[in-house]
Amino acid sequence: MSSSQIAVKLRSGLTNSRPIPTSNTLITASNLLRNILFLLFLLRWTRKAALQLRGRGLFGTFFDAYKFLRRSTYSIFLRSPGVRSRVVNQVSEAVEKLQLKLVPQGPGVSRYLTLPKEGWTEEQVRAELGRLGEMEHTRWEDGRVSGAVYHGGNELVKVQSEAFERFMVANPIHPDVFPGVRKMEAEIVAMVLALFNAPPEAAGVATSGGTESILMACLSARQKAYTERGVTEPE
Repeated sequence: MSSSQIAVKLRSGLTNSRPIPTSNTLITASNLLRNILFLLFLLRWTRKAALQLRGRGLFGTFFDAYKFLRRSTYSIFLRSPGVRSRVVNQVSEAVEKLQLKLVPQGPGVSRYLTLPKEGWTEEQVRAELGRLGEMEHTRWEDGRVSGAVYHGGNELVKVQSEAFERFMVANPIHPDVFPGVRKMEAEIVAMVLALFNAPPEAAGVATSGGTESILMACLSARQKAYTERGVTEPE
């Protein structure tokens, strides 16, 4: 039997087919990917520049650029071989002075770096507390510090001590177990909101100290800008 001409042509076509130029395809794809990445990079920084000009203005943008260049140049200067060694020596001296000032040293100072093999008695704990309270320090009692101590008088200290003693083990995370603590927090927040003439829908939370309060204020401002103005890259 003789094969048909169509089958012969198909076989010859498959035999004479040229290989696909895969190298050119890969080069084209890599160039396309590179161009896309460059375009995204260009759009991102164009958007940043537009937001910078909108927020700071022309002169403010030039001033910010000047400060950035000045800081970068100074940083490079500090990393130069001759200057870097001097900077490292000065930093080491400053750290050593801080350690001598802040870390208790000298005779009569005991350092406890591990748990004792046996628990201390109440007398031992009280004695150690007395030694800690009598250590050499800046005399804040004589008004020689600013902002570090908030002292309202001995009578107030007594009331505060009673309050701490009563709610020493209270955990505000569990308001169902300690409703009194939750009530105090809610009333304190309400008082502060009233002082600032806050709107009725305003809210607040108690923090552990001034530093956490500042961080929470920054977080609130960031979230407010994101929600109301769509700011995704704050300063």
